[in-house]
Amino acid sequence: MKDIKAKPRIIVVDDELFNIELIEGYLESEYEIIPASNGQEALQKIQEVKPDVVLLDIMMPEITGYEVCAQIKQDESTRFIPVVLITALSDIEDKIKGIEAGADDFLTKPINSLELRTRVKSLLRIKYYYDQLIDSKEQIEAQNDFRTIMINILPILLQSIEPVKWNEVLNQMSKEVEKVIWTKYIHDIPAEIFQTATLSCNVMNKIGGGFSVEETTEKGYIIINNKCPWGEKGKINPALCMITKAIFARIGIRIYKNVNVDIIETIAGGDNLCRIKLYMGG
Repeated sequence: MKDIKAKPRIIVVDDELFNIELIEGYLESEYEIIPASNGQEALQKIQEVKPDVVLLDIMMPEITGYEVCAQIKQDESTRFIPVVLITALSDIEDKIKGIEAGADDFLTKPINSLELRTRVKSLLRIKYYYDQLIDSKEQIEAQNDFRTIMINILPILLQSIEPVKWNEVLNQMSKEVEKVIWTKYIHDIPAEIFQTATLSCNVMNKIGGGFSVEETTEKGYIIINNKCPWGEKGKINPALCMITKAIFARIGIRIYKNVNVDIIETIAGGDNLCRIKLYMGG
């Protein structure tokens, strides 16, 4: 099963349905449009779907566009989502008020379709670069957190204890690593098997792997890897493969409660790639 690249998600906020439908008509061929009819609904949906852009009408009852924008920008989890304020107002004071609320751009009614598409594409490009920066930062942090410690400390630790206690040590280390990974990098529980498999790959890729989804079924999935997160081929401690297996198992258990993980091939074992199978059931 191959991943189909999702359309960027845009939340359009306006208390007039006609205005939402107009913008949707301009953008729906390239983007997934999520409507919201008021500020409160918009804030709720922004938390739920984490859109790529918010198109926000200013003049709305109860909560104005300025107030919604300010709340988006004050929240650590949403502050870098681009917000475009849409208004029929043209006074400089209104624009200053929008800038103070944290707006990234402005559009004036009646909306020009070409201008709308151009602004959206520009902001999506900026957000893409920001997301890439965050991914790079998280990967560096993950590698600093785990990879160096595992490569340098685990082999020495295993040499200093009896082999009968290796499984106990590996189990405890994988538990701690997975706990930190889950807290730090996993924010939404997947709803589908393919999403779970992709999430598991993304986690291990932050540590430095080259994991991808090879196959999914109703009962599980197979993951392949062409770059070991723990080191170069021929220099990898096979014990670290058990850490990888345990991390995948612990992520799967959090979501499906009852899973099994089989390592079919490993780079550390002399194969050209790693192949890991996870399946639900006894």
